[in-house]
Amino acid sequence: MSHLLNIRTFLRVAELENFSESARQLGISKSVVTRRVRELEDALGTPLLMRTTRRVRLTESGALYRQHVAGLVEELDALEANLSDDQLQFRGLMRLSAPTAFGTRILRPVLADFFRQHPELTLELVLNDQPVNPAEEGYDIAITDRSAISGQFQEEPLFRFDLVCCASPAYLAARGAPQEPAQLREHDCIQYLYNDSGHDWRFTRGEDSFRVLVHPRLSTNSGAIMRDAALAGEGIAVLPYFLIRDELVSGALSEVLPGFRLPQMTMKAVLPRRRETLRRSRQLVEYLRLELGTQCPQRGALREARR
Repeated sequence: MSHLLNIRTFLRVAELENFSESARQLGISKSVVTRRVRELEDALGTPLLMRTTRRVRLTESGALYRQHVAGLVEELDALEANLSDDQLQFRGLMRLSAPTAFGTRILRPVLADFFRQHPELTLELVLNDQPVNPAEEGYDIAITDRSAISGQFQEEPLFRFDLVCCASPAYLAARGAPQEPAQLREHDCIQYLYNDSGHDWRFTRGEDSFRVLVHPRLSTNSGAIMRDAALAGEGIAVLPYFLIRDELVSGALSEVLPGFRLPQMTMKAVLPRRRETLRRSRQLVEYLRLELGTQCPQRGALREARR
């Protein structure tokens, strides 16, 4: 049993790359963490971690050992969770992180039903448009459409969504509607700060690809601000369809370059590998995947909504 405890401690240190934070999350002293890792290294006869003044790194042996043992420990955790009393897994605090506009408009109403079903759970929902590391910041689940965060995480896709290039009818009447992506250079554009491709907006039409380097009039980390700015006639924005579906249906926003497509995105749940939250986090993810699939229709539903 102590050997398994040492393995779990090593995996936490490998995930966080920090002895002090690992000790804090495990609720033990840093000296105990150090001792457990040393005992594991002694038992294996090889160093697993390299310690520097700033961080902890895996040795080659440590990386190989972690790769093989992490899945085994996760399977053991899942087996133990399935054998335990289900209700015991649905008590206490769950901490979630999500993008601001998505969290406000879509996620919060969906979460309400889940927490009504589990009255002994409490929720802390932090809305944040910056990428977060759920292990370092203590979240059970981080919901994001950003690129993968480095570390030992489990990523679960929730739903795919379309991006739509849009502007207000008033802006298009005053400035004209672009007919080709290259014409966006002549327009005021509203840019998302954490766009993976920077200021390059990428479109496709059939098998042809188009890239245009835009010059944003407004850049922000908030999808809600982008939507409001577009509604106010301040420029052309690229926004998730689920965020502006109602505005497109009502005509408050118009699609720009409707003959061109933007890359499809995936909203996902990122979970740190923690035994104590594994079962309830997975059940919440399954619930969200089912509910969000209906709450966030893709762009093809727009034609039906207008009928």
